[in-house]
Amino acid sequence: MNKNDYIIRLETPADYHEVENLTREAFWNVYRPGCSEHYVLHCYRNRYDFVPELDFVMEKDGRIIGHVMYVRTTLQTDDG
Repeated sequence: MNKNDYIIRLETPADYHEVENLTREAFWNVYRPGCSEHYVLHCYRNRYDFVPELDFVMEKDGRIIGHVMYVRTTLQTDDG
């Protein structure tokens, strides 16, 4: 494998701690002092609307450098 190669794969439970740390570092003091995004991520994994089939990490050189997750939702406009 070339050292510039990236791997995109499904997140596993073994990744949770590293992904939550990555998320915390990415958002720390960005929008307000501290952050809660990593905790929200942690909580979403146990929700009914979490879509595990669309929960991906990106790796480079064996380290997780990105994460994306999806949840089911509905949108309702003011006019119904």
